[in-house]
Amino acid sequence: MRDKDIASKYENCLICPRKCGVNRVTGGRGVCGMGNLPLVNIYTLHYGEEPVISGTQGSGTVFFEGCSLKCIFCQNYDISHNETGKGTAYDAEGLARIYLELQEKRAHNINLVTAGHFIPTVVESIRIAREDGLTIPVAFNSGGYESVDSLKLLDGLIDIYMPDMKFFSSPLSQKLCRARDYYEVCCAALDEMYRQTGPAVIDSDGLMKKGMIVRHLMLPGQLFDTKKVLDYLCGRFGNDIYISLMNQYTPFDYKYPDMKLPDFLQRKLPQGHYAAAAEYLSILGQENAFIQEDASGEELLPDFKT
Repeated sequence: MRDKDIASKYENCLICPRKCGVNRVTGGRGVCGMGNLPLVNIYTLHYGEEPVISGTQGSGTVFFEGCSLKCIFCQNYDISHNETGKGTAYDAEGLARIYLELQEKRAHNINLVTAGHFIPTVVESIRIAREDGLTIPVAFNSGGYESVDSLKLLDGLIDIYMPDMKFFSSPLSQKLCRARDYYEVCCAALDEMYRQTGPAVIDSDGLMKKGMIVRHLMLPGQLFDTKKVLDYLCGRFGNDIYISLMNQYTPFDYKYPDMKLPDFLQRKLPQGHYAAAAEYLSILGQENAFIQEDASGEELLPDFKT
């Protein structure tokens, strides 16, 4: 994909399911808040992912700024909701150099975090990196709210998909990220991701080489919603995927007093609810699940440039 072909994808932007149609080349900003050049806040060896991703040497993680979903409880709020001014803009060749640098640092994989609103540039960057010697797996780490048409551009380039499945309830997704269609869009996106990767492949070192890990961050007071999400994932994909059940929700309203979180988000997740969900996964027959020990959302986050 040549530079002008990449740019054309941003001129009437339909990259994400919001389909804003803005011209990001001439300064327009849609829901994602970004222009046409990817902004990278930091890239680093990250050890806070699932064991099959972080391993012993870390995941070569690239944190992009902006987001098309903008959940009000986002654990990466500092860079997903705001253009911090601290991120660095990269074209496809610049991103490719980052991937190769992380490979030289012995990263187990390249982990692209919230890159969905930059897919045209990401596609070209992976192609360039592969031509220049990138051999480790590439993972696409997503909120799950992705356009199937855009995901198809990644076919053959992404080895591991790491989407969230955040909500089942349409009223809940509307309230928390203004996306009433989240569940339907996410189901279609996961089907496309799985079509591309197939069942999970784990090597002799316990590292994922291909496949899909679906993450679900439990929210306080939403155990019913969690069970509906798990029903879908286990019924649809069974043990061909991994499910990561996360308990590290942290109410960040003390950091952002103007956020006005709903009452149920102003407390931590009851551990009894997490234990009940973990047991439910077992009842559903899910063998490939990551169950967390006590963890704080802040402890798992890198130090972003803000």
